Amino acid sequence: MKKLFILLTVATLVVVTIACTTTTTTPEKVGTKDTTAPETTTANEVSESETGTKPAESTTYKMGDIIKMGDLQLTVNSAEIVAPDKINEPLDTNNQFLFIDITIENIGQESTSISSMLMFKAVDKDGRSQSMTFHTEQKGTLDGELGAGRKMTGQIVFEVPKDTKPADYELIFEPDILRFGQAIIKLTK
Repeated sequence: MKKLFILLTVATLVVVTIACTTTTTTPEKVGTKDTTAPETTTANEVSESETGTKPAESTTYKMGDIIKMGDLQLTVNSAEIVAPDKINEPLDTNNQFLFIDITIENIGQESTSISSMLMFKAVDKDGRSQSMTFHTEQKGTLDGELGAGRKMTGQIVFEVPKDTKPADYELIFEPDILRFGQAIIKLTK
């Protein structure tokens, strides 16, 4: 019984330590390929009088904005729909492909790992995640080691319903699985 108590105490201390040291990586617009400013939207429509606190706000960015999060800078260069062909068929016959071309730059002093599967997701207007896939026409990937001061440009591909367009989706970028924080990029200019 004493060993169980010690084990639970240590586990609780570890959880509390992790919770106290976990920080948020906040996105920040540091430039753009055009002159469009970020669009601020209210993430929660509950009024201040109902909760006693100010509603949470999030900043939504657009394609071409250069977004800094920690030691990484991200730019969504383009988004386009690609129809299925004889070689590239979606799992669902009612789907097509959404290609998103992205540049990531490591502005830190140490190399870092980039994982398209862990760092990116595309969501529709209802917040439903789309399935990531691979395509033979994909130009590069966003996976691997990215050295200090280096850039990586590649494409990620999602299966999306045939009756949709890139503007129907948002790309969510979460660069650090050990911290909280995300950038939301509308796939419009």
